[in-house]
Amino acid sequence: MSYFKTQVDRNLMGKLLEKKGKILEAKALYEANISEDFEGSFPYRRLAIIYRKEKSKADEIRVLNKALVVFNSLIPSERKDVDAKLREFREALRKAKSKM
Repeated sequence: MSYFKTQVDRNLMGKLLEKKGKILEAKALYEANISEDFEGSFPYRRLAIIYRKEKSKADEIRVLNKALVVFNSLIPSERKDVDAKLREFREALRKAKSKM
């Protein structure tokens, strides 16, 4: 099984766990993906939302900063969504910091 497929499977399982109300288990899967610099927005977005709902600003900000690091490392000419993702995560980070 490819490394990327493992990460995608974690995201899918995390989504399923969230639907079942197993947020702690979902967070663990998403955290594993972001610790491996997953190059998709899903786990960063989901974790930011979960941490916002839990009122864990430090974790929300940590995840959004990590997303910015990962997407800043990608090459826009190879990934057409990079600029949009960077804008999205910068705006989310701005909002999170403004509510501190």
